[in-house]
Amino acid sequence: MKKIQDFLENKFAPFATKLAGQRHLAAIRDGFISFMPFLIIGSLFIIIQDFPAPGWQELQVKLFGEEFNQFIILPKRVTYDIMSLYIVASISYKLAQSYRIDSFSAAMLGIASFILLTPITTTIDINGTTHTVSRVITVGGWYGTNGILVAIITALVVTEMFNYFIKKGIIIKMPEGVPPAVSRAFSALVPGFVIIVTMLLVRLLFLQTPYQYIHDFIYKLVSLPMQSMVANNLLGAIGTVFSISLLWSIGLNGGTIVNGIMRPFWVPLQDANLAAIEAGKLPPNIITEQFFDMIWIGGAGATLAVVFLLMFRAKSKQYRELGKMSLAPGLFNINEPIMFGLPVVLNPIGIIPLILGPVAITIVNYEAMALNLVARPTGVIIPWTTPPIIQGFLITGHISGAILQIVDILIVMLIWWPFIAIMDKKRVAEENEKVYNKGESLKL
Repeated sequence: MKKIQDFLENKFAPFATKLAGQRHLAAIRDGFISFMPFLIIGSLFIIIQDFPAPGWQELQVKLFGEEFNQFIILPKRVTYDIMSLYIVASISYKLAQSYRIDSFSAAMLGIASFILLTPITTTIDINGTTHTVSRVITVGGWYGTNGILVAIITALVVTEMFNYFIKKGIIIKMPEGVPPAVSRAFSALVPGFVIIVTMLLVRLLFLQTPYQYIHDFIYKLVSLPMQSMVANNLLGAIGTVFSISLLWSIGLNGGTIVNGIMRPFWVPLQDANLAAIEAGKLPPNIITEQFFDMIWIGGAGATLAVVFLLMFRAKSKQYRELGKMSLAPGLFNINEPIMFGLPVVLNPIGIIPLILGPVAITIVNYEAMALNLVARPTGVIIPWTTPPIIQGFLITGHISGAILQIVDILIVMLIWWPFIAIMDKKRVAEENEKVYNKGESLKL
């Protein structure tokens, strides 16, 4: 056990810390996090449109008319369906911030470059002998979740190019008295021109290939294989929760690190589920980010079960008090009191159930959804602080999701109980020893 702890502290922790701080990964992670509130807003309107209650659709038509269903979903259209535009801007902005260069210009160049690389549909309206040709950006498609990988690559490449020009001084420098906003605008002129020309050449290059566009190339050669091999299967899910729990065991926020890497592959899967729900079909994918939200009951490690054990089974006064204090945060999936108060972090005894618990319920949840015993995630995004059980109902749109989370809590309690008993026995002995020593001191 000591060898494992030494490895985690001396080898794994420094590597994980360095990975978490890597500039480009941090920009991708922070870019997605910045956009997350808007996805939650879009999801709220999806819930309104497709609230899981019998007769809801008929009631909407009766109260607001037949067009209401398409009207209320418009916020989803301007969030999910053009997500890649927001993502390219957000990541460009965050990466530029880390370089301390003009973030706004980087974001604008990111958007322009992404649109330049993306197919634009041509429509022809025929009215007698008059032909009207128009170019339109189609909502969804490559502007939605399917274009996220290209959006990420575009943001990183554009910002790196922009940073190179700025740092090398290859810019138009304005005199001292010119307002800063004007000076920044002209500073972006030369690098902006080169970036746009480069993206135009990339578009031209791919037009000479069978793929036609970089989107199709990336989607077929990278995105689809990654989804099938890593993101959308049971082994990938187990690896994800194992990695997150292992990182938390050394005090690092595993969700922030791992989700930042995996989110680009999860988002298209949840979008496919949303599309299926809109079409009146069953969601095709089990693994989405919301699947993992259902695993983290009470926070990373599913530690709400630990709170209940401390409150109702622990004999140590300190542990019982810790359980009571941790209940309110735990109900909103905040588990730092348990992770650092028990403690679980860097605790060889606590590390084992911290990893085993989430892995066990990942397998149970996946199989339950694969066998259609429990409804699959609809793709709706809800705040991560949503209390468990309510969370399961909203994520799956079915009471079976809530029941599954109750079962999960019981499973994790069974896994944790032998380890809690060991730690509790040791803590009781320490408390009794303190009482005994205090008594002896008073006699003297």
